[in-house]
Amino acid sequence: MIAGRTTECISFVCCALPSRAIKSTLNWDIARKFWFSFLFIAVVCAKILHIYAHWDSVPLKKLILWGPTFFLQDFFFLLAGYALTQNFKWMAARILAGLVVIVTSLTLSVMAAANISFYFLTGAEIHWRQAGSVNRDPASINTLLTGLTGLVIVEAIVLVASIFASPYPYNGMEKMMNVWGQVLGAVSRPAIAASKPAVDVMIDRSRPHVERLLSRTARGREIFSNMKIYEPVPLTDYDEEDKIMSNSAPLLDQPEQAIQTPETNRWNLKQLILGALIIAASLFVLILRCFRPENESYNFLSQTIMLSPFVGVNSEDKLQSITGERELRGKLSALTSPQKFDWLPEGDWPGFRDWASSNGTSQYKHYNSTEDPLHISNLDQDVIEPLREVLKNDDVKIKHVLIFKMESTRYDVFPLRKGSYVHDRILSSYQDKKIPKDVKKRLANLTHTAERLTGTESGFHKNGTVKPYGGIYASNSYTAGTFTLKSIEGTTCGLSPLVMDFNHEYEHHIYQPCLPQILDVLSASTNDSSSSDFTNWPWRPHFMQSITDSYDHQDRLIPALGFKPNNTLTLESIEKKHSNDSSFTEKFNFWGYPDHDLANYFRGIINQAEEKHERLFIEHLTGLTHQPWDTPGKKYNELISSSWGGNNDDVNKYLNTIGINDKWFGTVLDILEETGVANETLVIMTGDHGLSLLENNGITPYDNPHVANFHVPLVISNPRLPAIEVNSSVTSIQILPTILDLLKESGSLDEQSERAIKDLLPIYEGQSIIRPIINKTDETRNWQFSVMNTGGSMVAMRSAGELYRLIVPLVPEVEWRFTNLEVDPHEEKPIKSFDLETLRSAIAMKYGSETVEWLNEASRAAQWWVADNWRRYEYKP
Repeated sequence: MIAGRTTECISFVCCALPSRAIKSTLNWDIARKFWFSFLFIAVVCAKILHIYAHWDSVPLKKLILWGPTFFLQDFFFLLAGYALTQNFKWMAARILAGLVVIVTSLTLSVMAAANISFYFLTGAEIHWRQAGSVNRDPASINTLLTGLTGLVIVEAIVLVASIFASPYPYNGMEKMMNVWGQVLGAVSRPAIAASKPAVDVMIDRSRPHVERLLSRTARGREIFSNMKIYEPVPLTDYDEEDKIMSNSAPLLDQPEQAIQTPETNRWNLKQLILGALIIAASLFVLILRCFRPENESYNFLSQTIMLSPFVGVNSEDKLQSITGERELRGKLSALTSPQKFDWLPEGDWPGFRDWASSNGTSQYKHYNSTEDPLHISNLDQDVIEPLREVLKNDDVKIKHVLIFKMESTRYDVFPLRKGSYVHDRILSSYQDKKIPKDVKKRLANLTHTAERLTGTESGFHKNGTVKPYGGIYASNSYTAGTFTLKSIEGTTCGLSPLVMDFNHEYEHHIYQPCLPQILDVLSASTNDSSSSDFTNWPWRPHFMQSITDSYDHQDRLIPALGFKPNNTLTLESIEKKHSNDSSFTEKFNFWGYPDHDLANYFRGIINQAEEKHERLFIEHLTGLTHQPWDTPGKKYNELISSSWGGNNDDVNKYLNTIGINDKWFGTVLDILEETGVANETLVIMTGDHGLSLLENNGITPYDNPHVANFHVPLVISNPRLPAIEVNSSVTSIQILPTILDLLKESGSLDEQSERAIKDLLPIYEGQSIIRPIINKTDETRNWQFSVMNTGGSMVAMRSAGELYRLIVPLVPEVEWRFTNLEVDPHEEKPIKSFDLETLRSAIAMKYGSETVEWLNEASRAAQWWVADNWRRYEYKP
């Protein structure tokens, strides 16, 4: 058996080459059945994964009832493939059909393999409509290559399975076609018989003319002679061995005596039962499809992989299906003519395009928070009590501002806490839930700096052993976008990222002034380096990272945010300008150098700024904690037992990189102390996005709506500030207005700059975190949106003060998704549906009418917000 399969396998490989297919009829007879099996397994595996990935979006009873109809598109596609794998008499037709089948089979098998490997790697299917938008820069290619191994493995499995499955899928399809052919032939025979007299008359009248034409050539006479001796015969039963190994010619080329008579073609009992089952099953599925309700979920699950790259709808059309109304509380848009700023210097200032005027009137529209029906301002509230006293007494002065964007840092590892979800996972990996002493010690010291900055104890050591650094710790902070570059923009510019796949913000109108651009404008009037008062010094914004900026055109986004090239440090500029700098060690992988290699750069620009009397704004994106979590020297400590299996090895790598970066943050705090600026520096630490690695094996937030990908740390620190924990719901778009508010309230600005900040603060969407967060007004809830990686497929939203989360789909392949974090904090049982009405019904049944009312408000707010987001960016989808 194995030897036979091996022989066939060799034939299959040989027949993949057109030249061999042309030379051998036997090879084509074997190969066509293999390629059909290859196509069959690829299509069926893709559909099984497709249904598995979304099975919880359809109630189980309906999934069982309508499930068979989900395979109809695949069946008709395979039927077309079967028709192309027939043993055509003409060689040209055989070659052409063979090429079509081979190319299609290979394409679909690669697509299926990519989708399967991608799903098991990320927990999400590939959105094929995004394939044309994937970047071709070196970093993007390197990222894609990390998944190549899984694709090759799955493709090899499909290939081997096809070898061992052949020719059974082909035989099965042929048996089905034979059964239906005989049934349809039997049904049509009476009609043919009834029309026979008329047909006979036509044949008799035309016979002399046809005979005269055919008899003019020898070949014609032969054809005419054959027409006399052959009679139509029904389809014969399939003999597997003869079909596989016989070298004989097709049926019509056999001698007359080889043709079976109707008496020898009668079905036996076994064949009758099999035929009845095929007919009954086929009719059942067809009738079921006729009665299946029109439902977006069913249509999506029925979609065959061949159609995936070509099926889609416009995002705005998808949202308009929620409701036809375009206005919200009478507002079509929040864009109006911008207010006039008399402090704005003459000329063109990046970020302030909308205020450029001709004859005193701007030709542009700008976001106006007072015209935003979803906006709530808290600027009329007083500063929260613990801060009020120190700010009034001028105990806090802010000379420099540092923002750390911590790559892939989830809330509960900053710091790692005893009793947290992460700690429970570590416990469960050890026998009897007993962590070894050496591992306990490592865990206790893993995030020591994070404990200082947040002012919270990890619980691994005695209470009171960690001295808080000072500042505000926002424990309920979500990112503005789970795509890193969009998250950077949301923090730096205090706005919501563009609802569009990948990084294209720099190509459109970034609709708010970003912090570097604001500081440049302030420096135009505040530019006295000779003054002893630092509030008169000019600002110098810097952006720095030790990794590449070639991923998805980051090198174009950073200048668009206001960072000048000569004040931007990345892997590329390090290799160009600092190739001989011994402080830069070995790369940890293709992303770049470890973050702690930037220590001398930090120290150097701080000392330089102090010497030149300049104020620094530094934004730093870390890179070490990015997947695949390589460490310098590939050294890892045991933090979780690998004996448990699963993805504990990835978890261990991730936690090791978290620990390494925690030490790097401690180094930065030490540098601030060494250079004498610690008490005058505001340090903001926040994650670009989280990581649901522990909950659903998510190694990336791509298309992954789990809450762990959104909940990130947020700390606003200064040694002169009291340690405060804010439990209110906040988002990273509130960081910029909070920084401006703190600069103003602490008296860290000169008179001109303070006047400018007072005018700028109200134009931003986010509330200031140093004031009480307002969760709701009579008109609206405090809706908070997050643009999900990669940006154009779905939007996540919540309302401050409530524990509901909603995922709003923008494309057909994404479901609505609702969770209640009060009863399901780790989102183990989300409610999902491809249509909003089904989601309403499910929520009403489980949570009641008040929750449905929240859902209705949320969906309406999402529709208006997404449409206005596009208008603000001057983007037309």
